[in-house]
Amino acid sequence: MSKTGEIPYSWPKIEEQIEGAIMAQASVLEAIGPKCEGKLVKLYLGISDEVYSDIDFLTHTGIDITRHQLYDHIKTAYDYSYQLRTFDDLEPIHKIWYNVVKLQEGFIQTWMGEFGEPSPFHEWYDFPIRKMLDTFLARFSLFEHEESDLTIRDLSLLANMKVSAVRTSLSKEGFKLVKSIEIGKDGKDGKESTVFRLNSDDAKLWLSRRRGFIPQRTNTGEERVHQSIDQLLSDREIEFPQALVRMTAVRKTDVPNIAEKAGVDLEWLSSLINGQIVSADVEALCAIARVLDISTPEFAGAGVRYILKNGAS
Repeated sequence: MSKTGEIPYSWPKIEEQIEGAIMAQASVLEAIGPKCEGKLVKLYLGISDEVYSDIDFLTHTGIDITRHQLYDHIKTAYDYSYQLRTFDDLEPIHKIWYNVVKLQEGFIQTWMGEFGEPSPFHEWYDFPIRKMLDTFLARFSLFEHEESDLTIRDLSLLANMKVSAVRTSLSKEGFKLVKSIEIGKDGKDGKESTVFRLNSDDAKLWLSRRRGFIPQRTNTGEERVHQSIDQLLSDREIEFPQALVRMTAVRKTDVPNIAEKAGVDLEWLSSLINGQIVSADVEALCAIARVLDISTPEFAGAGVRYILKNGAS
């Protein structure tokens, strides 16, 4: 049984598989690509003439896998699969979703070389990178893509459990699966197959009871407030008084209330917000930062810079 929230595959392991996939693609370029004495392969791998001789005997040393868009796609999918960071902006997830589907369906299956070993995307072997990307697709389907129903395999990946254990658990807990007839595996062989799915609401309930499931990571209200204030403070396009007004709004308060809580002169604070010349009162700025619950050095520093630029009295 899995440990609570355990990530089944380390990132270094996935990086190894990315490298293997890149090498498999390079072998295709060498075997059936343009006749250019390996120039295309060297350009693709980012290696020199000294390193390259023959793709079958090329060591992985010196290959920078981060040059490839494949790396960025897989890293985003990995972070989302195991909720390693909060995705407030889901655009990167939606952007790579289609490409991940196509990677799973049609990436190079084997090396085009003397040894012909399977690539990490070979569908027969269910290598870690494939399972991780299927986890990405399952999570995306459940939480982002119209809350789709999940297959037993989807549930097993998200719960980090064996398929047989998932079946037993669903039966024991009385969850009902919906049977559907689908055309082949991924629609490739044209044969009908029976697939059982659990509706999205039941899937979320069942997963919430599994200690191996990593919950969907969301920002709390306070986290969103902090993030908004931090963004305002770091935005150099916004003058300090305007940023301060917006911070006050984010905190759902007003200038007199801020002045009272911080123990600062209301006239001084109002003049600052109105863009008038005021004294560089560092203590007052620090007190306001504490009320807003923001980094005191950064807030006070930004305030002093603005006041001095505006002509301190």
